[in-house]
Amino acid sequence: MFPSQADGRATPTPSIQAYHLEENEHIKLDGHLDDGPWDKAQAGGGFKVWEPDRGTLPTEETVFKVAYDETAMYFGVACLEKDPSKVTARLSRRDRFSNSDIVSVYIDPYLDHTTGYNFKVNPLGVLLDGYMYNDGDRDDNWDAVWDAQTCRDKDGWYVEMKIPFSAIRYRTADSMTWGLEVYRYMHGRGEDTAWVTWDRAAKGFVSRWGQLTGIHGVPSPRQLEIMPYVVGRTTDPAQNGPEKIDKFENMGADLKYGVTADLALNATVQPDFGQVEADPAVLNLSPFETFYDEKRPFFIEGSRLFQHPDFNLFYSRRIGTGDPNSRIRYAAKLTGKAAGNTNIAALVASADITGHGQAHNLLKNGDRLSRYFVGRFGRQFHGGLQRFSLMGTATMNTANRDRFGDFASREAYTSGIDFDLFSKGRVYNIQGSVVSSIIDPEASASDSTVNGAKNYGSGGSLDLRKVGGNWRYGMNGRWESARLDINDLGYLSSPDEMGFSGFVTNIYDPQGKSKTWNNGNANLNLWKNWLYGGRKGFDVNTGQEVWAYSRGHRQWMGAELNGWRQLRDYREFWGGTNYQTEGTRRYETRGGPLMREPATYGGWLGTKTDTRKSMVARLEGNFFRDTSRNQDLNGEVEVQWNQSSAVNHDVTVSFHNRQDDTQYLDTVLSSAHPGAQGIGGLSYLFGRIHQQTAALTLRTNLLFSRDKSLEIYAQPFITVGDYAEVRELIRADSYDFIHYMDPSADPHAYDFSFTAVNWNVVYRWEYRPGSTIFLVWTQGRSQFDERDFHGPGQFQNDIRANSLFRTEAENKVLAKITYWFAI
Repeated sequence: MFPSQADGRATPTPSIQAYHLEENEHIKLDGHLDDGPWDKAQAGGGFKVWEPDRGTLPTEETVFKVAYDETAMYFGVACLEKDPSKVTARLSRRDRFSNSDIVSVYIDPYLDHTTGYNFKVNPLGVLLDGYMYNDGDRDDNWDAVWDAQTCRDKDGWYVEMKIPFSAIRYRTADSMTWGLEVYRYMHGRGEDTAWVTWDRAAKGFVSRWGQLTGIHGVPSPRQLEIMPYVVGRTTDPAQNGPEKIDKFENMGADLKYGVTADLALNATVQPDFGQVEADPAVLNLSPFETFYDEKRPFFIEGSRLFQHPDFNLFYSRRIGTGDPNSRIRYAAKLTGKAAGNTNIAALVASADITGHGQAHNLLKNGDRLSRYFVGRFGRQFHGGLQRFSLMGTATMNTANRDRFGDFASREAYTSGIDFDLFSKGRVYNIQGSVVSSIIDPEASASDSTVNGAKNYGSGGSLDLRKVGGNWRYGMNGRWESARLDINDLGYLSSPDEMGFSGFVTNIYDPQGKSKTWNNGNANLNLWKNWLYGGRKGFDVNTGQEVWAYSRGHRQWMGAELNGWRQLRDYREFWGGTNYQTEGTRRYETRGGPLMREPATYGGWLGTKTDTRKSMVARLEGNFFRDTSRNQDLNGEVEVQWNQSSAVNHDVTVSFHNRQDDTQYLDTVLSSAHPGAQGIGGLSYLFGRIHQQTAALTLRTNLLFSRDKSLEIYAQPFITVGDYAEVRELIRADSYDFIHYMDPSADPHAYDFSFTAVNWNVVYRWEYRPGSTIFLVWTQGRSQFDERDFHGPGQFQNDIRANSLFRTEAENKVLAKITYWFAI
């Protein structure tokens, strides 16, 4: 039925020849595979099982063919099925598959064995696409304009895909060979099959694919894609009494231009993110900044091209956020490859803060103008086995320091070099990097002691690993200097440390011979950390040194054992245990002396039911305790229910119970508080806290067709804290506390509650490829309350559902229309 070179069972690296359509030949995209060119195209097949029993014969056969013309590549796939009732088909939004059968096509146009594109279709024609990089990592945020149609009959189901050359990047040549892999997933059987399979213990993914040959005469698609938008938004603010309804209109555009066949320029002018889902509610009591995921489409797509492997040098949430009137005026990025397998990723953006209601006016300049520049350039060698990359960022803030502070007025630069080296066969790996930062603050006109001196910092990491085989192991060394500061455009929560770690992993692969297990793994991790730099503390009154430590001060040491197993009925179990010796907290006193951390131990367990079923449940929890009897308990339950082929729900309920006798409260002058002892004239105050947190997250999707959907998101969140005692740290670098003796200190005055409820309802209609209508309603309410804000007996901070709705809500209604077209 197909030649031996295209038979996945006859050769470990199969290849198939693409058929070139003649001028008078066409493929009508309807899923029927009855067009003339399909009769002439070469067939590929011989699929084998990918999961769970790697390399065995599949239950059902799959056959595919490939054709192309000057504008697009076409794939036809026949998924044969003796019992059509076994085919599982469910509607979902594009890029959000629910449980369903799937056909998945992977292509590597550069044949660099490292990067590629993935196009998936289910039996109802729902589309999902993604970008592959680092020989196996995946970015599902990549989106392209392409199409596919499906059909079904008594013998199975069928797919026709059309992937325009303008949707992907490739290097033109008289004759091209691409990497190729084709998968078919049969959900009801839990069986994943593939054209090319390899041993589970082998490292690599893109580098193991087969080949697509016979591609000739494809031109460079220098296509300009434009997607203008118009948006209108009405806001009913969260305020009691007379309310003023705020109305807002805006317009802008996204542009994409194929500079060459393998370089693309993306730009956005006046981007609007009104349909973006709200951030989850959180109350942060730690000394570190909360990290939020990026949800804005322009920054999500292609974000992996700007990722440093060891340090987060580009945290895109720094751009255009932080103020209700923040605005991104423009942003652009150039991505792709140049000659010699050189990867290019460059981004520029400008943001400012406008007056209320003026964000739409491009001609109106705002305050606190900031400009951002990011560049990452890399080159691959020896079929992707070796990679070297350079990266740099620059932030230029123009605000006045005396008015807006240091962060809004300084310039900041980071740079880095990293490499990734694999042995032949990809069994052994060496990966490393070095980064540096320069902070150039503005001098103060009102304070002569602020002279604008530059600060320099550095960091680095080195990994030596065995990444192939059933037994894998490795070790890592890392440092972050005390002055490493990448937070103007990156994210680093706690610099000033250096450490060493190691791991051993066993991959359990019974190769279908076990009657109990499908597969699993077990891991042992070890680590030890030290503080990178030394510090000294001085008495605020006398100036005398009162505490000090030198470089290499012990910080943490610990071990962890964890594992995961999947049963033959597809239920999953995982768990682990962890022990960490007594350590040191560098930041707990918010810039003061070190504080010890008692030895901590604990573990976690989890389970998940059969993912082939319409209802899937996940249950997991963890418990940790230290030698001072502080403890932390977390539990979470998730239920996913595919109610029908067009309705699905996902509900997650979580609870967190924390008891800690060292929750930071404040730092005060000892001399101003009777009975305070202090360290160097300052008293570092902590409270015994009992904190409870409950949250629920609901997602419901109603699908009217593959292009029309209604998504409902809701998240009520509540956390309460009760304090029992105010305590004072009395010795640096210790866990020695005494009762804070100031008679005016009332621990219950710090008791708090924080509630929040966020709602999102989004109707989405992709009325033509790449063009979408959004209708959005969002509601948000939140309240932080303390006992100190109320009179005696008037404050309640237990977990009650009615406390979630005591505040006025902010409501927003938005309509947005985008229209994609190409020139």
